[in-house]
Amino acid sequence: MPISLHTWRVYPLTWISLLLVVLLFPLGILLPSWWSWENGPIENTQVVILSAGVVLSWSAAYHNRDDNQMRKLWLWTIPVWLLIIGRELSWGRVFFDPVTVGPDGPIFPSICAIWYGRYVYPAITIVTIVTLYGLWHNFSWIKIKQRWCIPTIDGILLILAAIAAQLVFERDLIAAFEPYSQMLEEWSELIVYWCMISIVRVCGFKRTGDVGMNERFF
Repeated sequence: MPISLHTWRVYPLTWISLLLVVLLFPLGILLPSWWSWENGPIENTQVVILSAGVVLSWSAAYHNRDDNQMRKLWLWTIPVWLLIIGRELSWGRVFFDPVTVGPDGPIFPSICAIWYGRYVYPAITIVTIVTLYGLWHNFSWIKIKQRWCIPTIDGILLILAAIAAQLVFERDLIAAFEPYSQMLEEWSELIVYWCMISIVRVCGFKRTGDVGMNERFF
């Protein structure tokens, strides 16, 4: 029987996605503010999750080694993870001594003040263009429909968390949350990254023969 491109099935990693959402406001309000500082515990956890995404995409490429196009597609997702890691690490600025420490945490040197700063944005541009070409060149809608099954709940949570992080908490659109906006923004980004992990885990490792009458997905 045909395989749907999405499923409402709740996978183990999806349960963690839901738990992270449930904890958003309790922890966002109760945790000390320094947890959300740049190079703080939450941001470092984000980097760990994103690094796991690199390993997971590599593993998905190996798992799909029977299909060269899909294998390459998964390999081309690795630079996406690396770019996000670079962003979370402020392109290496967090490895330098902070210039000062303000109420919102340490302030690190600007990218222009770092010796390699002039090369950062040209390098990001080149990597982004090459990655987009690699993804587009190896993208096959037919094979995606045959091999991928996106967990719908993770997809919805990812979109909502991204909107909350970038359009609500970062811009302080809700006055009541303004004292906790930085914490809520960072936690929302953590939810986004975890949902990405969950989606890759499901899409990248569906096994042939796991489709049955009632179980369409592994």
